[in-house]
Amino acid sequence: MQLTLVNKFLRYSMVGVICTTIYFLSMFICVEIVSIKPVPSSAISFIVMTIFSYLLNKRYTFGGVYSHSQFVKFSTVAALGFALNVGIMYLIVSVLSFHYFLGELITVLVIPLINFLLNLYWTFSNE
Repeated sequence: MQLTLVNKFLRYSMVGVICTTIYFLSMFICVEIVSIKPVPSSAISFIVMTIFSYLLNKRYTFGGVYSHSQFVKFSTVAALGFALNVGIMYLIVSVLSFHYFLGELITVLVIPLINFLLNLYWTFSNE
């Protein structure tokens, strides 16, 4: 069954909600149970979230056969999203001196869309 672009984006968004939950759960486990400091816990949780995100998006959003090259591309897109998040937050909060909530709002609206399009047309495109 071929999914429409809207259906793929809705599935991608649902996977995003699940993976955000996985991220925060991983952070809690790392910091509160394993007693790892927050910054390394954030890095560990980001990696865990990225792996789950790839597996769930591959299975439920984009389909196809698992491949190492797609995982590398997916991880590259995730790293780009992470860098954009930091950059946008820095610009909004440190350069423009706006409230951090504005930065969060912009990142939540912009980065998932960019990541979705990159994953759709680059990571999971039919090569």
